[in-house]
Amino acid sequence: MIPWPIALLAGLYAVLGTCSAAALWRILQGQEARSPLWPMAWTVVSGAIVVGFAFLKPWARTLAIWSAAFTLVGSLSAALLAVLRPHPEPMRSVTATAMAGVYLLVLRYLTRPHVKAWFTKEPHGAHLL
Repeated sequence: MIPWPIALLAGLYAVLGTCSAAALWRILQGQEARSPLWPMAWTVVSGAIVVGFAFLKPWARTLAIWSAAFTLVGSLSAALLAVLRPHPEPMRSVTATAMAGVYLLVLRYLTRPHVKAWFTKEPHGAHLL
């Protein structure tokens, strides 16, 4: 059974993957003129994390930590750029900063020892035998 906090994180990454897939679809339909590289990458990474979390794979935890760290830096950069624009956008900055806080919590949670123990390679419940 998957612990409920890991299931919530899997849901977060499922939403990210869905949003990335929708952005990729808009690009492929010609509704947006930008590179499909980032939406494609986030769709694949989010999908891998969701599948890995479902099976409590150690690589999924590592991938989630790296993606959360990358997104944390990206969110803080977006907040800074929103403030430094000629016409500052305070709502965009606040939203990006709030998302950075969410990813900081994800990082802190995934690095805790009891969470790391869920992603060990031994079968679940084997320590009780």
